[in-house]
Amino acid sequence: MPKDKKRALEWKKKYGNNNFNPKFIFSKQDTKENLLFSLGFFVMVMASEILFNQPFKNKIKVVHNKFYKVLFNKKFEKIERIENTSFGFSLFLILNKLFKEEDSMGEFMKEILLNSICHWSSVMNFSEKDYFKKVKFIELLYENNKKLILTHRDDSLIDLIFLLYKSFEVGEADKKIIKQNIAVLGFSVSKAMKEFRYDVLNEFTEKFK
Repeated sequence: MPKDKKRALEWKKKYGNNNFNPKFIFSKQDTKENLLFSLGFFVMVMASEILFNQPFKNKIKVVHNKFYKVLFNKKFEKIERIENTSFGFSLFLILNKLFKEEDSMGEFMKEILLNSICHWSSVMNFSEKDYFKKVKFIELLYENNKKLILTHRDDSLIDLIFLLYKSFEVGEADKKIIKQNIAVLGFSVSKAMKEFRYDVLNEFTEKFK
């Protein structure tokens, strides 16, 4: 069930002035639902940073032009598919890291996923119609790849990186270039894992428990 996007807008206005300080934010939450909703914001940010720090970022863009959408519908659909799938797998990489650090969060992973999509849609200012479509798309993607997310296996990270690479639909046939691309993408993911927001997780778990 999609979350209310207006709630994410209000949340952003409320905590933006404090530079989204996790200690301050989590101290203000009085229910587990509110804590999970706040955690979803930080998970969304970490997932987005994977996309910002990779060589295919020019493929990740929204065409904010209805005229273009009508005239070039097939091309727009491809851009939208790449955007949804790449964000989805970036999100799964962070959720997998979160599970490995705190596997008790496994039962709440679906809710964190939906909260993250809600914050993402709010930041990107998607229409309500597009937001619901994205939730449906990424939710299905999650169900199909849940075994790679809710696991401690190290090779799940490699599988998710490869699926993220495929999501960009680069269309490159040269194996050497493919290996180079995956290596660069792997470096970006590795950087994101090293910069994982442990401060956020610590503040969250302290209040959640």
